[in-house]
Amino acid sequence: MICKEPLIAKIVYSLLILSLHWGSIEAQAGVTAGSKELGAVWMIGDSITQGNADGDEKSSPRKALYDLLLNGGYHFSFTGHHDRNLDGLPTKGGSVLTKLYQYHSGISGIRIGEIGGDRGFATRLEKIWQTGRLAKVKPNVILIMLGTNDVTNPIGATGRLKKLVEAIYSLPDLGNPTVLLATIPPNGRVGERHLNDQRFVQTFNQAVPEIVTFYDNAGKDIHLVDQFTPLSENFKANMRADKLHPNGLGNQTMAKQWYRAIEELVGLKQAKNQKEAGNMPELPGEKTDFHGFAQYKLKTSQGEISIVCPAKPAAGNPWLWRSIFWGKSSSAIKRVTNGDITLLKEGYHVVIAPGDVSGHPSGNAKIDAAYKLLTEEYGFAKKLSMASMSRETLALFAWASQNPDKIESIYVDNGVCNVNSWPAGKLVAGNPSKGGGNAGSWALMKKTYGMSSDAEMLKAKVSPIDLLGPLAKANVPILMVCGTVDKAVPYEENGAIMKKRYEELGGEIEIIFEEKGHHPHGLLDPTPVLNFIKSNHEKTQEGNR
Repeated sequence: MICKEPLIAKIVYSLLILSLHWGSIEAQAGVTAGSKELGAVWMIGDSITQGNADGDEKSSPRKALYDLLLNGGYHFSFTGHHDRNLDGLPTKGGSVLTKLYQYHSGISGIRIGEIGGDRGFATRLEKIWQTGRLAKVKPNVILIMLGTNDVTNPIGATGRLKKLVEAIYSLPDLGNPTVLLATIPPNGRVGERHLNDQRFVQTFNQAVPEIVTFYDNAGKDIHLVDQFTPLSENFKANMRADKLHPNGLGNQTMAKQWYRAIEELVGLKQAKNQKEAGNMPELPGEKTDFHGFAQYKLKTSQGEISIVCPAKPAAGNPWLWRSIFWGKSSSAIKRVTNGDITLLKEGYHVVIAPGDVSGHPSGNAKIDAAYKLLTEEYGFAKKLSMASMSRETLALFAWASQNPDKIESIYVDNGVCNVNSWPAGKLVAGNPSKGGGNAGSWALMKKTYGMSSDAEMLKAKVSPIDLLGPLAKANVPILMVCGTVDKAVPYEENGAIMKKRYEELGGEIEIIFEEKGHHPHGLLDPTPVLNFIKSNHEKTQEGNR
């Protein structure tokens, strides 16, 4: 469910950055914790970097990376010493400013070289630094992948690479950029002239991490990117017939490695800052992007959960519980997603830890495990906000009714509050409901609860409307958003009964109506929901003072 900014807006933003950079020379900083502002990206390399970037099968990784960054919501530009259309870029259909990926410092056939050498990149470095767009736009991020052409002169190649990195760090007006130093692609050329090529590549790549470690220990913002392994794992598919240059797929593979490295850095720096500030320690697990926010998959004692992290946690480290439908690519929950993005921007974590789909108490174990892990190991608030859509409400109240002291607030959106209305509905003979019901979910519910008949299940007190006592006693506020023409979960059989019973128990409950059916979930303007969640967190904070 990736909802991206319009393409034109991103291009305009990049052009603004471009115009600002052209105005004056400034020392640049590198990747910033939790930020999508990358600044200028400088790609250094040989023909693999230089290659055609117009999207055909002979393209370079530059265009693929450009697209990944753009689609990932990053604000950036490219820089380099090239200042003309020398790489086979389209000459029509756009302007220089809309093809920022043509700026780079890839030079076909170039070796690493040394200052004073005869053909290497280092020999040209001082001139390159003052040429083309690079003369005005200094880099925030530097991507380096050099060494493929040094196969003809392998002795001391990694020493030359180390000296080149040192020369780059010595450039005037450099500032403190983030440097990503890559291993070189595999070399599959055969024949008597190339007997040692593969051995050279292996030896060279083994030494690259040592260079990264050396400058990292010296306090530089430098990181390793492995370009060799993903290309070699599917060599035939990734490489051209010459077995030296990546093809279109191979260039996409490399672009993904550059992109993942940038993504990881943004998240890792954010986690490091939080930890140093005494906030939550860094989260482990698989990391993906959710609308510009880092999303992690974590293992608990009861299975896997997902956590989406804000750039900067709000006071008290608040979090919102979500369930099975969250994150789906659907217009039905787009409003909900937009509201949660606002909460993320304001410092909330969003945690996806579903219970049982039928609301059986056995599903509480997964939520219990998530709560224990997050509050005890990662410093999340002891009280959480809970939110549900539709049938998720069953799992929410199953857990909430057993843990009322751990809850700040509950927000229910067109929620299933009465199982006799859904999934039973009018599908079940003798059931006085006008709801449409769902035969499959009703059968699953009977099986889950061990009920042998419809009549037995209809009499069971397992609905949210039957579990309100502990929550009212603990003064947990409830907000409900209900569609006026919801035929799947009719208000009078669900929200209306919940409101009546909760108020009779002395509980605080509010209903917001919107003229709609069961979908879309959420309000067109989510402000009332957001204010409800945040105001109750503030009350908790005040109570903790």
